[in-house]
Order: sequence, then C-alpha cells, then structure tokens
Amino acid sequence: MNLRFNRLVIPSTITLAAIFAGYLSILASISGHYKESAALILVAALLDMIDGRVARMINASSDFGVQIDSLADVVNYGLAPALLFYALFFEQLGAFGVALSFLPVACAAIRLARYNVSADPDIPSAYFEGLPTTMAAFVMAGWVIFAGTYQAFGTPAQAALVTVILSLLMISTVHYDKANIFSLRYLRKTRRLLTLTAIAVSIVISPPLALFLWGWLYIMYGLTRSAIIFIWYARRDDDREAEAVL
Repeated sequence: MNLRFNRLVIPSTITLAAIFAGYLSILASISGHYKESAALILVAALLDMIDGRVARMINASSDFGVQIDSLADVVNYGLAPALLFYALFFEQLGAFGVALSFLPVACAAIRLARYNVSADPDIPSAYFEGLPTTMAAFVMAGWVIFAGTYQAFGTPAQAALVTVILSLLMISTVHYDKANIFSLRYLRKTRRLLTLTAIAVSIVISPPLALFLWGWLYIMYGLTRSAIIFIWYARRDDDREAEAVL
C-alpha cells in the first residue's frame, strides 16, 4: 500500500510543480515581466507533458491525478495566459478588456469539463475535440515572446483577434490529432521523427519565431483537415442522394 501511495505522489508532485509555474507566471504578469511570464507558461506546459507520461511509466494513474491535472490546466492554460494578455494588452480597455481576457478562462474551463465528461478510458480516441488548452496557451505565450522580440508585443487589436480565435477553437468541434501534427497513419512514425527534427532545428535557430510558427501551423492543420473531411462527407451524401433519385 505504501509503495502504491509513493507511486501516486510522483506524478501529482510534477502536476503541482506545473501549477506553481503557472502561479509564478501570474506574478510575473502582475509585475510587468511579460516575456518571463510567457516563458513560465511554456515551463508549465512542459511539466504537463511529463506528468502523464511518468504516471503511465510507473503505473500510477488515478482518478485523483486526472482531476488535479484538469485543475492545473485551468490555472496554467486558462488563467495564466488570460492575465498575461490582460496586463499586457487589455488593461486600458476597461470592462471590455476584462471580458475579453476572461474569454480564454471560460472556454478553457468549458473544454476541460466537456472532455472530463465525455472521455472514456476504455474507448481510446485518436483525436482531441476542440483545440487543446495546452496548445492555446502555448500559442498565446509564443505570441508574446515572438512579438516582444520582433515588434514590441504587437497591438491590442491583434491580441484581441488571437484571443477570440483561440478561445472559440477550444470549445469548437474541430478535431486535432493526438499522435502527430501531420497525421498519415501509414507514415506516422516517420513523419513524427521528421516533424520533431524540424521543430528542434527551428527552435535552435530562432526560438521566438519557431514557437510562434509551429503553434499556428498546428492550429491551421486541424482547421484544414476538418474542412476537407466536412467537404468530403458533404459530397458523399450528395452523391448518395443523387443515386437514390436515379
């Protein structure tokens, strides 16, 4: 029993470390250290990637771990990036700025609640429904790092557009593949290796640009694939209706 308890503590401790990174990000935003705040969100995302893998490796998955992970996601990928954008872009917009910055928090909470209700561990799915909260926060943080490096953070209007797009995508029904950004099943391992290599090289060459471009590429990939699938099914249904008439 003690051995089981010790195993459960390990991934939960990593999750708490991710929450702490999100908390530090919030403090950095309040203090005006915006790029540091964005970097801490990325640290939280990295820790979030690790805790689940560690739990599976040591057979320490639990309902408690699932719940604390969801709570961490609301803090790290809803509240922390929302406060970052509020402090950096929206504070001078009054009540509208408050409402605008609350949108990622609300949509992240809705998406996570929907996922917790609908997810069935006995029926694995190859995709996420809606943009993952991790990726939404990744793109928001990447935007701050990129814009701060090249053009003094951008404008409130640009930030508002980014905020609205990412928030709506989180609660959308757009499918995002779990295994790979570029998902061709028969080449999955090869394409994953090529993708990871390209990401690593681009981060070495220009971290701010790489964070920004890869995040948006992931978003556009999901949108494009969903649009293609929708058109294909629509045409197939039209063809079936035409055959039925004949």
